[in-house]
Amino acid sequence: MKDQNKPGEDLIHELKESQHLLTDSDASETGCRRALAEMQEARRYAQNIIETIREPLLVLDEDLKVLSANRSFYTIFKVNPGETVGSYIYDLGNRQWDIPGLRVLLETILPQNTQFDDFEVEHDFLTIGHKAMMLNARQIHNEELGKRMILLAIEDITGLRKLERERRNILSMFAHDMKNPLLTSEGFLSRIISGKAGALTEKQEDYLEIICDELNRVSQLISDFLDFSKFEEKEYTPVLAPFNVHTEIQKNIKTEEMAAEKKKITISLELPDTAIPMVNADAAMINRVIRNLLDNAIKYTDSGGTVTVKVTESDNEILVAFENTGTGIPEKHLPYIFDAFYRGRKDARGSGLGLAIAKTIVEAHGGRIWVESRPAKGSIFRFTLPKP
Repeated sequence: MKDQNKPGEDLIHELKESQHLLTDSDASETGCRRALAEMQEARRYAQNIIETIREPLLVLDEDLKVLSANRSFYTIFKVNPGETVGSYIYDLGNRQWDIPGLRVLLETILPQNTQFDDFEVEHDFLTIGHKAMMLNARQIHNEELGKRMILLAIEDITGLRKLERERRNILSMFAHDMKNPLLTSEGFLSRIISGKAGALTEKQEDYLEIICDELNRVSQLISDFLDFSKFEEKEYTPVLAPFNVHTEIQKNIKTEEMAAEKKKITISLELPDTAIPMVNADAAMINRVIRNLLDNAIKYTDSGGTVTVKVTESDNEILVAFENTGTGIPEKHLPYIFDAFYRGRKDARGSGLGLAIAKTIVEAHGGRIWVESRPAKGSIFRFTLPKP
């Protein structure tokens, strides 16, 4: 009897199994629908964020085809989705986006880095004219597709660069226009002081000497500014020739000895045991760096203190250090000490351009410059020059 009932029991068991499978299937389908809804909601959320960003954004696949772009991209670059999505980025706008700088970023730099910031390119577009752009890129991994994608943010800095050029042009023109009357005034003052316009009293001579000194100071400030304008415009290229670091430092120390003696400051030069090799450098410009750092060291050393110039070398470079005794530089000023026009002290009489110019010169030679400060002990300015 038991064996006769077995087929029925098996049928009931199979029906129950089928019911469980259907229930599991329904649950799985519900889960898929829920996951799909969450995914779509996440996409809408991300898309809404992207659309509110004012900077143009592009999403590229690993083959550099455009997957999507935001409204700002279409508005600023005067294109439409039909000719953008699915196209290679270089083909956009009849290949107007085939920009050498962009190729360098996407094909050379980005494959070796997961991200890149502040990559500046300039390009002349046929439809919208000249554009200066700041590019920021990120590599992201799409888990759904199992592929790499690139998020490219494009900041239009054309207006900013135009304003910077206009500012520099106006200031340079202003400085040039000031230079001529200053030279004329200095010439006439020299004639008066020499007595060519008649005899002067001792007090008049003193006053005229002060005026002449102040005019010289203004003239030097203008010269510094004009030089800095050239450096800022990348007009300066070092004229390289064999340069003897040891000899040139000795010459500069000799020049500054009188200023040091007035403050009873001792200047010493420390050299390595072996001869310092020659380097390739622009003599006039590197001497300017040496004079600036040496002059600053003397200026900010208390009376009776010491200034020590040290020259050392490594396998690849020559290192020159200017160490002085004094109060040092407050820590809050250190990040800005090489910025143009920055002066840490209100009573400073310089242009605030000396260290900025020194930094530009050293970096143009392939070297580095930096400062270390020791509170109540003094500061150490260092710069390097590469060996040939």
